[in-house]
Formats: sequence, structure tokens, C-alpha cells
Amino acid sequence: MDRDLDAGAATDRRAAAPEARFEVVSRSTLPEEIANRLLEQIRAQQLRPGDKLPAERNLARMMEVSRPVLREALRALALMRVVDIRQGDGTYITSLEPKQLISHLDFVFSKDSVALVQLLEARRVIEAGNVRLAAARVTDDEIAGLEMRLDAMAACIDDPERFSELDIAMHMAVCDAAENFLLLQFMNIISALGRVSRERTGGLKTVREAALEDHRRIVEGLRHHDADAAEAAMRRHLDHVDAGLRAVLGADETPAAVLGTRAP
Repeated sequence: MDRDLDAGAATDRRAAAPEARFEVVSRSTLPEEIANRLLEQIRAQQLRPGDKLPAERNLARMMEVSRPVLREALRALALMRVVDIRQGDGTYITSLEPKQLISHLDFVFSKDSVALVQLLEARRVIEAGNVRLAAARVTDDEIAGLEMRLDAMAACIDDPERFSELDIAMHMAVCDAAENFLLLQFMNIISALGRVSRERTGGLKTVREAALEDHRRIVEGLRHHDADAAEAAMRRHLDHVDAGLRAVLGADETPAAVLGTRAP
């Protein structure tokens, strides 16, 4: 029996990452410290997307911790979408794609007004630059696609959920036209988190109507390859988003009140 267990452990070691990567952790270490140790190895690229961790019994032995403590650490990493625990197969490092890693933050944004306001600040920085690049690089086919989205938004002005989906698609299409891979990754994150703010403001038809007109002006600037006009239209749109957010948050939670600064 012991010989069979040893053979199984050897098989796990061949299939998993080398033991030398996993340093011994003090027995008094809390599960979050174990999780942080594994995160450090991911940052150092000692563990990469798709890597399989050693079997639980082996990993617990390497770190000299109990299996229940290790399980708690791995569960925390699973909630962060850093690892994927597959019953009967093992634990794997996920793809670590940004949209996946921040997928749990929608709860934070639904409860935290400061987070929503800071998201809007990030949009001002990223999207103003995006639209300027897009104005110089957008193609006739991309303009046609943007105009089709405008028509679709107008057609569903009374459908908040569908309008929100098209709103996000419009902003992503502008980013695609900018042809900058890194900005596209940032926008993927912003768009995923922005769904929460759109859910809070999109119920107001006046907000949707203003957004539709703003997007028309953005597309008009892009059609003429006018970076100044496109940026001005984008900033005007974000001003309207700001006003809608303040209306929903209430007087005590306006961006100015939340951040302790004058609203832009």
C-alpha cells in the first residue's frame, strides 16, 4: 500500500511544477500568507498560466502546513480567479486574464461609491486618449460599424439593458479603432467594471437620451478625423455620466463629497 502511495506521489511530481519552487512556510503562518507566497511565485513567473500545482498532500508537505490550512489558501485564490480547483484532477493556475481576475469586483463596485467615482476618473484618462488615437486611425468600415451601433442604440432607447450592452460595444469599438493593444486591455477592465455604474444610471431615460446624442457627436468627430472634436465629445459624454452618477448617488455621495474634492 505504501509503495503504491509513493508511486502515486512520484507521478504527481512529474506532472506538476518542481518542488524546489515551494518554500517551507512556518506552521503558524495564516492561510493568506500561503496564498501570498503562491502569488509571489506567479509574479516572478515561476508559476505560469496553465501550470498544475502539486497534489494537495505533496504541496502541504513541501510548505510544512496542514492540508486544511492549505485548502483554505487555495479556496481564497480560487475566489480571486487565480487558481482553478478541478475536482478529481487537481489545481491549476488560471489564464490570469485581466477580465477574469477582476470579475469578482462587480460586488465591490455595487457597494462602494468611491470605487465608482474612481472608475469615472479612469475613464476620463483612458477614453480621452483612445478617441484621439481613433480619430487618426479609424477606417471607413469602422465608421460604418459605429453608425450601425448608433442606429441600434436609437432603436432600443426604451430598453435599458440592451442600450447598456450597445453603449459598452460602442466604447470598445472606438478603442479597437485606436489600434493600441495595451489601451484595449485597460478598456476591457474598465468596461467589465463599468457595467455596475451603467446599471445604476441606465434606468434614467434622460441619461440614455443624452448618451445617444453624445455618441453621435463622437462618431461625427471620428468621421472627420477631427481629434479635438472627438475628444471634446467624449469628455462631454463623461460629464453627462458624471451628472447621472451624482443624481443616483444622492447629495451626500456626489463625486465631490466622496472624494473630498471639487467635482470636475
